[in-house]
Amino acid sequence: MSDPRQEEAEVLASIYDPNELSVSDDYTIEFKLGEHGTPKSMILTIRWPDGYPTVLPTISLDSFYNGHLSTAVKHLIVEELNALAQEQLGTAMTFSLIDYARENAERYFSLSLSSTVNSTAEVTNLAGNYDEQPSKKAEKKVQLTKAQKRAHYRRLDINGELPRGWNWVDVAKHLQQVGPVR
Repeated sequence: MSDPRQEEAEVLASIYDPNELSVSDDYTIEFKLGEHGTPKSMILTIRWPDGYPTVLPTISLDSFYNGHLSTAVKHLIVEELNALAQEQLGTAMTFSLIDYARENAERYFSLSLSSTVNSTAEVTNLAGNYDEQPSKKAEKKVQLTKAQKRAHYRRLDINGELPRGWNWVDVAKHLQQVGPVR
């Protein structure tokens, strides 16, 4: 008896263009949605564990390529796809998951684009029952390199003030540059 994951991988490879779908040896499927290089694009990653299709696949949007999508929108997409996968447990569901994501891609992209314009709180209201609170960001300190710190300390004394005589002219050096007076 052959592995159902292998059969489904072959079927998906025959349906989709190799530029859209990639299947790795460890049964990780990456599907590209939208127009490449635009904010209306994303990569959906589905990983089939041992026991698939009776075990839920792992669905994620954690790819670096999806950095333009807000956390709330990613969470919404994964929740909806997991709910669909739960309904279809026991059957080959990857085609259905990809098809559902394709059908709703415009809605996801519009939510993502509106989240860049609107606050994150409004997107969570659109997304439904997403309960994560926006994290408070600590103010960043100015990070200086070692060379910058060294130059800073050379200019200032212990109290942070310019040292006495910092703008004095070295008389001997000045006379050497000017030359003898006639």
